[in-house]
Amino acid sequence: MKRIRTLIVYMLLSMSVFAQEAYVASFNTLRLGKNEKDYELTAKIISGFDLVGLIEVMNEEGVEDLVAALEKETGRKWDYHISPYPVGKSSYKEYFAYVWKKDRVEPLEIRGYYPNKDKVFSRPPYGADFKIDNIDFTFVLAHSIFGKNEKVRRREAFKIEDVYDYFQDMDPVENDIIIAGDFNLSALDEAFEGFLKHRDEITYTLDPRIKTTLGSSKLASSYDNMFISKKYTKEFEGKSGAVDFTKENYKMMKKRVSDHLPIFIILNSSVDDD
Repeated sequence: MKRIRTLIVYMLLSMSVFAQEAYVASFNTLRLGKNEKDYELTAKIISGFDLVGLIEVMNEEGVEDLVAALEKETGRKWDYHISPYPVGKSSYKEYFAYVWKKDRVEPLEIRGYYPNKDKVFSRPPYGADFKIDNIDFTFVLAHSIFGKNEKVRRREAFKIEDVYDYFQDMDPVENDIIIAGDFNLSALDEAFEGFLKHRDEITYTLDPRIKTTLGSSKLASSYDNMFISKKYTKEFEGKSGAVDFTKENYKMMKKRVSDHLPIFIILNSSVDDD
């Protein structure tokens, strides 16, 4: 497999005036809306993105507070969508959400939750369609169960291929699917082997050597990633990364922001992907 070129950055640069690029991110926000959160700092960290999928959202108020902070930080209008109801165990449930720059991103259609008929997923993935410049795609968010061991996590990872096929088959025209989130496993784990052999040439976009979770004294695990089809997602040209906002203050940043780094891909939005 062709080596994926990866960018590791502290803060994203401003949008380039020389190329049409779309910055799409995924971020486990660590109980957005309930945990003590520095919304101003969080907004500063993700303000360079056009569209951000939010994971581990606890209520709509948290998303509204983040949008207000983003508008204050950027001086631009932002909008959001939050899933209609939370999912998870009866004692603990989460929402999925998206936030985006209104002058850059056009929301197209809400695809909703993966049906989860066999009850494999504790929190079934959630999808929505977006358009940025000339490209449109289905952006699916996932937050896999952590459980007691990797065996529990792999049970969900083995079914990610079914999630991809479900959203892929929803629209005979739109074939561009991005599945992003916190999988609580490395993309190199054996549970993803079947998915990475899919007929649509699935690949991960973030080098699994990049750590994306905050430990007590260092970055710890490679749990966050995005999966795309090389066959259909031609607008992805290999640029991806994680925003390391920690400045090695891991304990403080866990409290103020999250125990995960935002991850992102850069898409060539000038191409016609249909």
